Amino acid sequence: MKCKNIISLLVATAFITSTAASSIAQDGPPNDIPYSSVPAIPIKKCLNMGNMFDQPKDLSWNGRLPTEKDYEEIAALGFDTVRLPVRWSAYADENAPYTIETRFFATIDANVAYATKHGLNIIINIHYYDEIFDDPTGHSDRFVGLWKQIAKHYQNQPKSVMFELLNEPHKKLTNDVAEPLFQRTLDEIRKTNPTRKVIVGGEDWSSIESLKTFDPPKNDKNIIATFHFYEPFQFSHQGADWVNPSPPAPAKFGSDEDYRWMKKMEDASIDFMQRTGVPLFLGEFGSIQTADIKDRAKHSYAVRRTAENLNIGWCAWSYTNTFHVRNEKGWIFEMLAALGMVVSEDEIKAASQKPIVLGD
Repeated sequence: MKCKNIISLLVATAFITSTAASSIAQDGPPNDIPYSSVPAIPIKKCLNMGNMFDQPKDLSWNGRLPTEKDYEEIAALGFDTVRLPVRWSAYADENAPYTIETRFFATIDANVAYATKHGLNIIINIHYYDEIFDDPTGHSDRFVGLWKQIAKHYQNQPKSVMFELLNEPHKKLTNDVAEPLFQRTLDEIRKTNPTRKVIVGGEDWSSIESLKTFDPPKNDKNIIATFHFYEPFQFSHQGADWVNPSPPAPAKFGSDEDYRWMKKMEDASIDFMQRTGVPLFLGEFGSIQTADIKDRAKHSYAVRRTAENLNIGWCAWSYTNTFHVRNEKGWIFEMLAALGMVVSEDEIKAASQKPIVLGD
């Protein structure tokens, strides 16, 4: 793909002038945030490879798996990182030593190689280990055993390969329960990967509420904390058939109340960084693909800019299979523009013969 440094005029004008409320997330970093005391992280602009390797065993969830060309295009557009959600628990023995299937390791290895070849960081996590949320005690040994294998398998990979312990702890895996388990797991990882970046998130689906009490593993300068942000939920998950009750659709984004969520995210992030001194990573955000595209773009822009103003790296959910940034027709231009990505002249022309004002 031939790309030029053309940042869409949509981003330059539409949001700043559309509503007074939008200024909440766009006026630059708040004063007196101790950025210098929070270590910088190598993740700035990230894309989730969602519903590809996190689905139930051997099912596709009606999506498609990535190829090397996908990683090449993602890098060419200006993303620096991909997050690879992986349901390791579906491809491992139930009993000790909880051996992960060789063929599944090979599949993930190929994606690690593609990302590395094209200069992308890649975050490997454990995703949808649902059993541990209902029975943390019964699955803690298996969880640590899975990470012992993953860590050893990737110990010789470059530092661009990062680990994320567990996606969205919830139910019985509260902060009080998760924190000792994460420390135990990290201790095991550090035997083979003493300096690799490891990402951890708190209870309540790693929401901003989790940041109030979450304490990441201590005395480790290579820890990154994460949170997810799908607020306002009534907008981002409108009509979602996996939510019960499903928020009604259609729903719009752009009210003063909607933008106040950006301020809540800002406050929670600042409080956490000041309290812990640990850097933050926004691991997921986005909105359902059936929502109005202009509203989806406004929402992603507001969340993305709020994170950037806080020097927080972000990761949009998701690439092709849900909450699409790309669909069967190709890259969704409005979403790329909202994420501030580099786009080609051909894509601009193909998207529209006139400017699409995302702030309308």
